[in-house]
Order: sequence, then C-alpha cells, then structure tokens
Amino acid sequence: MNMKVWRICHKEYADSAFSGEGARLYGGRFNSEGIRAVYTSGSLSLALLELLVQIEDREYLDRCVCFTAVIKSRHCFQPKPDELPNGWDTIPYGKSSQDYGDRWITERKYVAMKIPSVVVPGEFNIVINPEHPKFAEIDISPPEPLRFDPRLKIQSGL
Repeated sequence: MNMKVWRICHKEYADSAFSGEGARLYGGRFNSEGIRAVYTSGSLSLALLELLVQIEDREYLDRCVCFTAVIKSRHCFQPKPDELPNGWDTIPYGKSSQDYGDRWITERKYVAMKIPSVVVPGEFNIVINPEHPKFAEIDISPPEPLRFDPRLKIQSGL
C-alpha cells in the first residue's frame, strides 16, 4: 500500500523542496540543525495549517507551490504514542523531539516517519529522510501553484 503526502514551500525553493536543506540549516521539531529532513503532511489542508502557524506575511502564500509525493507504506515507520519522548509536542519544540528524530534519521531503517501533528491532533505529518537509500523510490510530483481561499487570514500575536 502507498501513502500520499503533501509539501508546501516558497516557489524560490521548489527545486530543492525535497533536499532537506532548510531543515538542515534551521532544525525542526524532529531534527537538529545539521541534519537533513523533509517535512510533509498527510493532507494538503494540514500542510497549509502547519505553514500558517509559522508565517506572519499573508502574501507569502501567494509565492508558494505544493507537491505531492507517494511513499510505499512499508518504508514508513509510525511510532506508538508511548514511544515518543516526553515533551515531543511542546511549543516551541525542544531537544527531546529533536534527539528522537536525529536517532531515527541516523539509523536509516525507514525512509519516512509518520508522527502526530501538534497543530491538528489526530492528524499526521510525515518526516522524510532525503539521505536514505530508498528515497529515490518516492514518486514526487512537479510543483503546482498553491490555491487557497482568500479569506484565510494571518494574525500575529494571537
């Protein structure tokens, strides 16, 4: 069985959207700086919500593109809730979740890890290891313009 995932990024970075370079430079919830990871979501709507909690400029969305990717389910690890470290879902994220993700990435057992979303409990994000040998088996679509309802608002300071 296959799993379809979505990724949104600024069109300036479309050529490197699945390189893990942004996460390597800045870190993320499940990777430390210096370690490549690609963050995707189980639906386009979740990918958009995950982006909205990070940006302050509404016009940023006008410059975004989205991708879909198909991953073989057997190449994806899904930890049980009690296997995630304490504090994995804190805001802002902390070292415990980064250490957990770093271990998973460096072990290279699976190309992807399906983890719960902090933004929308009950939904899932999928972290991809772009340096895994099976990464080449992921079927990535060409970028498409991101279409969204103009009623979406960005409100900082809430």
